[in-house]
Amino acid sequence: MTTFRNLLIGSALLAASAASNAATDYPSGYTKCAKDGETCSFSGTRSVAYGKSGSFVYANLTGPITCSASLFPSTSVGSPRYCSYGGTASSSSSSSSSSSSTSSSSSSSSSSSSSGGGGITGATCSSSGSVSISSTIKITSGTYDGGCKTYNPSSAMGTGDQDEGQDPAFRVENGATLKNAILGNNGVDGVHFYNGGNLQNFRWTNVGEDAFTVKSSGTVNISGISGYNGEDKFGQINAASTVNISNCVVDNMAKFIRQNGGTTFKITVNADRCQISNMKEGVFRSDSSSSVAKLTNSRLHSSGSLCIGSWSSCSGSGNTNY
Repeated sequence: MTTFRNLLIGSALLAASAASNAATDYPSGYTKCAKDGETCSFSGTRSVAYGKSGSFVYANLTGPITCSASLFPSTSVGSPRYCSYGGTASSSSSSSSSSSSTSSSSSSSSSSSSSGGGGITGATCSSSGSVSISSTIKITSGTYDGGCKTYNPSSAMGTGDQDEGQDPAFRVENGATLKNAILGNNGVDGVHFYNGGNLQNFRWTNVGEDAFTVKSSGTVNISGISGYNGEDKFGQINAASTVNISNCVVDNMAKFIRQNGGTTFKITVNADRCQISNMKEGVFRSDSSSSVAKLTNSRLHSSGSLCIGSWSSCSGSGNTNY
C-alpha cells in the first residue's frame, strides 16, 4: 500500500513538473537574456521573444537591445516580462505571436518592419495635428507616445542652423522610449540620448544641428525613422556607445553618422535596411581606431564613401546602389 501511495505521489509530482516546464519564461530553443529594463546582449539580427509563462510576442531585432515592451507588438501578459533570443532572423514579418497572445498594428504605431526584417519604409506617421514647444520634452522612463503629432520648437530653443548651443526638442534617458512623432521645420538639435534609449517611428522634416546626438554611454536602438535636409551629419555620437539603426530613410546630409571629432573611445554602429541618399561626404566617419561600423541590406544613392577616417572595422554587406 505504501509503495502504491508513493507511486501516486511521484506521478503527481512529475505531472506538475511537466506542466511547469510547459509554461516557461522563454520559448523552446531560445536563450533567456534579460527582463524589462535590462540589456539583452546578442550579436546580429535575431528573432527575439518577449513575455512569460508560455505567452510571447516576437520581433526581429539587431542586438544588443534594452528589453522593453515598446520594441514588440502589444501583449496582455503582466509584468515582469522577459526577453530571449533565438536564431538568425528570417526575412518574413518581424512580429508574430504564440497561440496564447495576439498582436495588432495601426498607422499611428511603427510598422513591424521597423524592428528588423522586412522592407524599408522609414517613419510611417501622417501628422495628426501640431504642438508648439518652447522647452525640451524629457522622457526619463517608460514610453512617450507622440500620437503622430508634429512638434514645432520655438525660436527660443534654436533656429535649426549649425549653432552648437541649441536645445534638443526631445531628451531620452535611461533606456526610455520615444515613438510616433514628427519634428517640424525648425529641427533645433533634434533628439538627445543619455544612458541609452529607444526611438521608433520618428520623422525629421528638416534636420537642424543634428538629427540625434548620443550624449552619454549606453545602447541606443533607433527604428522606423526618416530624416531630410541637414547641413552636416545626421547622427552625432559623443560617448562610448552602441547604436543600432534599422529601417531608416535619410536624404541630403553631409554624413550619416559621425563620431565626435578627435575622440578615441569605441563606438559600435549597426545600421540595417536603410535608404541613404545624397550624402555630400559619406556614410560613416570616425577618428577612432577602436570603433566599429557596419551597414547591411541597404539601398544607396550618391552616398559618397562608406567609411571615412580611422576605424577598427568598417564594412558593408548586402547593399545595393540605385
